[in-house]
Amino acid sequence: MTGRSAGQVGAGPIVQVLSEESAEALVHIFNRLFATIDYQRYPVRDEASVRAFTQVYLAGAGLEPKVEHHTAHGRSDLEVKVNNRHWILEFKVSRDQDDLDKKLGEAGEQLKLKGYGNDSSSGNLIKVALVFSLEERKFVRWKEV
Repeated sequence: MTGRSAGQVGAGPIVQVLSEESAEALVHIFNRLFATIDYQRYPVRDEASVRAFTQVYLAGAGLEPKVEHHTAHGRSDLEVKVNNRHWILEFKVSRDQDDLDKKLGEAGEQLKLKGYGNDSSSGNLIKVALVFSLEERKFVRWKEV
């Protein structure tokens, strides 16, 4: 008996999305991931758990995500390179619906001010601010910076 490839178990589309598509497509596939998590056994409680589940998903798809990549100005939450695209993801977590836009603004400003990825030699740098709602258990705000 042989094992199944990442594409056969549902991880394949993430590589295509990161290679060819937009931040919105990325959010949709991440939300599909978080919809499958058993919140009783594996609760998503904070930014660290959002980052960890995302990292495991990307690694399971055969990618090499870098978590908290250190630079002279700080550390990015998660970075991954696919073909000539270099994605930098900055996560924020909201505990209630009142601060979603504020969190999105904070993530966007952090990406701008810290200059994550500015030293990258990748052809296409894509910086995305994402806000995960603990109440809704999904990403509810995002923007490319």
